[in-house]
This record gives sequence, C-alpha cells and structure tokens, in this order.
Amino acid sequence: MDAPKIRLTVLGWTLTMAAAGSAAWAADFRLEKHLPIAAGGSFALTSEAGGIEVRGGDGTEAVVVVTSDRADFAERYNLRFETPQPDRIEVAIERKSRGPSSWFEGGQRTRVVVTLPKSASTRISSSGGGIDIAGIDGKVMAESSGGGVKASRLGGAAQLSSSGGSISADNVAGDLEAESSGGGIAVREAHGRVVAGSSGGAVSVAFAAGNAKGGELSSSGGGVATMVDPAVGLEIDASSSGGSVDCNLPLTVRGKIGRDDVHGTLNGGGALLKLRSSGGGIDISKR
Repeated sequence: MDAPKIRLTVLGWTLTMAAAGSAAWAADFRLEKHLPIAAGGSFALTSEAGGIEVRGGDGTEAVVVVTSDRADFAERYNLRFETPQPDRIEVAIERKSRGPSSWFEGGQRTRVVVTLPKSASTRISSSGGGIDIAGIDGKVMAESSGGGVKASRLGGAAQLSSSGGSISADNVAGDLEAESSGGGIAVREAHGRVVAGSSGGAVSVAFAAGNAKGGELSSSGGGVATMVDPAVGLEIDASSSGGSVDCNLPLTVRGKIGRDDVHGTLNGGGALLKLRSSGGGIDISKR
C-alpha cells in the first residue's frame, strides 16, 4: 500500500512529502514558490542541485518548483528567495556542506522547474545539472558546470556557456554568444550575429534565411561548419590549421584560394563571418 501524502503549506511555501508509517518521512520532497514579477522584470537563479528547466508563459508571476527524491534534501540544501526590487527576483539553492555532491546520487534525483512571464530576462547558473530554457523573449544568460545548455525559441539576445557539456540553440531571434569547454556547439535558425567557440567539440551554425549579420565561429576541439543564405551579402574569412576549408558559396575571391584558406565576398560583401579551426576542417555551405 502506498504511503499517505502529507501536504504542508507555510508562508507561501508548499512542501509535499510522504509519510512512511507514523514516525518517519519518506524520500519525496517538493517545494513550490509563487512570486509576483513586473512585466519585463528579471529573474536570477543560482543552483547547486539538479537540472534546471525554464519556460516562458503568459502569467504575471515566477513559479519555482523544486522536486527531489532525496529524503534529506531540506537538511542538505538552503533555499533562498529574495526580491530586492519589485522587478527583480533572486533565487539560490546552495549546499549546506561543501563536501562532494552530485545531481544524481545513488538513484536520487533533483529537478528545478521555473515558469516565467515570457517578457522576463533571465540569468541562470547551475553546478548541479544541465539547463534547458525555452520561450523567453528577454535577454537570456545561462552558465552550467554541471551539464549541457539547451535554448530554444528565444525572442532576444542570449549568452550561453558550459564547461559540463554541449550547447544547443534553436531559433534565437537576437545576437548569440556561446562558449563551451565541455562539448560541441550546435546552433539552428540563428537570426542574429553569432559568436561561438568550443575547445570541447565541433561547432555547427545554421543561419536563418535573410540573416546577414555574420559572426565568429571557432573550435580547437573539432571542425567548424556553417550554413548561410546565398542571397545575403557577407565577407567570408575562413582559415584552418586542422584540415581543409570547403566552400560551395559563389564568392568573389580576394587573393589566392588555398586548401586551408578561403577569403572573399558574397553578393558584394557586408558583415564579416570569420571561421577558425585548429581541431578539424571547415565547411561553408548554402542553407
């Protein structure tokens, strides 16, 4: 027979735990916090526990839900919720002990899910797991040393950094900066300027149709590949010390074409698209 559920609500905090018998708490932990946030406000989260998922919506508050199957989660972690200004929320989930820890310990998992008004800007930092952000129109900053970073359907600019895994970005409307030492970088439907560099894997960027903003793509951990709209104007500067440079765009070449160098203009030139690789070759193709 399943253990009975006990729900405890104190000062806006909702905790759900399971009672095993009459004396002991079982391994289920749930905390839910609702905080009003002004339109266009900012939300910051720093977490040392579990993966983080952030989603934009149509509401007028930030909803933070922390779940764990650690029986002793509340004894191991401090949770702080602060509103230093009406348009700013700061959340911190910190280990009480500085000993080694992991988001996955002996079958025990922790997850942090945040729902925000889509107009909010966000700053997320995780050392306990990966980060997944979608549907936010404000500026996004995400940094993880505990896993990869995934972003999609962003309406503004984004800065993504990972030393714990790869970076994936899909359909970012603003300029994008991505840096990884924990894996490769894959970007699809980039509508703004892209600066992406990896020492942990390959870099692949597909620019959206009509995007002529250029950028800088580099890798010392693998090759570099990009797809460009052949109808836009760009200046292409590609050089590799790790392999050949292949380009099927109709460039007007500047200087000589080498096996590992291509320099030229596309449709009369425009913003610079600079590509560098010491970990593999470079491939430039039509989208």
